[in-house]
Amino acid sequence: MQEEYNSFMANTWTLVPVPPGRKLVSCKWVFKIKQGVNGEVERYKAKLVARGFTQTYGVDYNKTFTPVMKFISIRCIALAALEDMEIHQMEVKTTFLNGELEEKIYMEQPQGFVHQGGEHLVCKLHESLYGLKQSTRAWNQKLDTFFKSVEFMKSEADPSVYVTQVGDVKFFIVVYVDDLILVCNDQNKLLHIKEELNQKFEMKDLGELHFFLGMEVERNRDQRLLRINQIKYLKEILKRFRMEECKPIGVPFDPKMTLQRNANENDELKGFPY
Repeated sequence: MQEEYNSFMANTWTLVPVPPGRKLVSCKWVFKIKQGVNGEVERYKAKLVARGFTQTYGVDYNKTFTPVMKFISIRCIALAALEDMEIHQMEVKTTFLNGELEEKIYMEQPQGFVHQGGEHLVCKLHESLYGLKQSTRAWNQKLDTFFKSVEFMKSEADPSVYVTQVGDVKFFIVVYVDDLILVCNDQNKLLHIKEELNQKFEMKDLGELHFFLGMEVERNRDQRLLRINQIKYLKEILKRFRMEECKPIGVPFDPKMTLQRNANENDELKGFPY
């Protein structure tokens, strides 16, 4: 919580008196355990989230739309495997804090971090915050501006896929909110874009792609193959329905079932003549 709060105090808001007649946006703390491929605990996360339902249309927000990656776009990694391209992953830290707000938003001070002697003050937001109705749009605009500055173009098929090609160097990036898959056939170009991202945003470099949106990715570069599984997700489903001890079965009916020939095998099925 302290780490999250410190990131806000840098440039996300300033404490000011509440404007007369202005309705405040409330907020709350949300806690999450970040897990790895095998379900191990990677880190504990605390997020300060604005309660977007307390915003007022035309006052606290206007436009809210933002594109989301089409799931079929993940197939780009199959092309990358076929052409033996580099496939890396990066994650943006405090994603929505990078978005710039167009509206003036006043929010309550977060619980547990009320400024001593300034209890009457409120947070005037300068940058976006998790939970705000326009936060995803503001972040997408900021990221889109960055990619255009480094000469990437949006794919016509999917606005969340950015592509560029200079000579023989091919590079495309798949964006899913704060997760980025970077695919390139030139490692030096890949490292250069990673450095550009690190300078612009606070990033976490996850190296080669192994785990994305609940899918585990295994790669065999010698055979130019990718294997994708969702073992972790399936185990979570079994646990949710208390079926961890159930016996696996390879077909959708009892394998011991005995099938018998229909006595009227020469008859036509009603509605389905053969």
